[in-house]
Amino acid sequence: MGGKGFEEAYTMKPVAAKLSELLGKPVAFAEDCLKAQAQVDALKDGEVLLLENLRFYPGEGAKKEEDRLEMATVLAGYCDLYVSDAFGTAHRDAASMTGVPKIKGFGACGYLLQKEIDYFAKALTNPATPVVAIVGGAKVSDKILLLKNMMDKCNKMVIGGAMAYTFLRAQGKSTGSSKCETEADDPKKGKVDIVKLAAELLELSKTKGVEVYLPLDHACNTTFAATDSPTITTDDNVPEGLMALDIGPKTIAKYCEIVGSCKTAIWNGPMGVFELPGFEKGTFSVAKTLADTPGLLSIVGGGDSASAAEKAGVADKLSHISTGGGASLELLEGKVLPGLNILTDK
Repeated sequence: MGGKGFEEAYTMKPVAAKLSELLGKPVAFAEDCLKAQAQVDALKDGEVLLLENLRFYPGEGAKKEEDRLEMATVLAGYCDLYVSDAFGTAHRDAASMTGVPKIKGFGACGYLLQKEIDYFAKALTNPATPVVAIVGGAKVSDKILLLKNMMDKCNKMVIGGAMAYTFLRAQGKSTGSSKCETEADDPKKGKVDIVKLAAELLELSKTKGVEVYLPLDHACNTTFAATDSPTITTDDNVPEGLMALDIGPKTIAKYCEIVGSCKTAIWNGPMGVFELPGFEKGTFSVAKTLADTPGLLSIVGGGDSASAAEKAGVADKLSHISTGGGASLELLEGKVLPGLNILTDK
């Protein structure tokens, strides 16, 4: 997608059919978002019209505001009121997200968007303490802003996933053949030493008074493959020839103990490659602790974490699972979401 024109795989036609089923009434469908005025004018009170996928059009995500506003002006002409419930795209400065309310001069939150705001506000603004941030994923470079911002919000931080190996490398530990980010390209700075950056983040945590926990042991394999019997390391070092793919049993026990002692938990990123059989225990154990700890406000930041919660069978027991991976990440990074900021009634 992204303004490349119609793509059958992403058409909204099946959504129109499902929406009709849920509403118990016909739902009209506009195949061309920019030429739907006649269909809009023909609507009677209580009738519904669904537009085709807006991202088929280059104006939706155009870099120039004037191009976005050109499309937004057409869309704004279809409505009297603008209500946004799209948290998953609230981090995008798009024609439909910021252009339409700008043209109309007003915009309101829908119930889902309001729910997202309320839960993140509970976790990030005067939360019940102690607060733990559970951070995982592949790269430290993807979570730099989140890590820095969360150090002002949490008391404890547990780190898993491949990004943990970069932090361990910064402490002089061996990581074997594990995936370990050591450098990244920055458009302004060029090559960035990520191991050095990890060491600086660990020092920052001491300054901020945040307790950071790294894996004590690992579940490994010789290759990136499923196994019934992972090799468990004796300590936090990964021997040569082995690839760490999940946190080990000692780490699971420690992380679950930490999470279980807190009142607020914010989870962004799995503890290991939970999609591979044999390496789901770390992620699933943390998810179950989040679900089973009485009085714990648990916020899951969408994306892989949401998928892991579903696969662990505890999604319905968690306080809130965000519907937007990218949007929730930017909120946790301390950024302002354009699609939320533009609204006048929230």
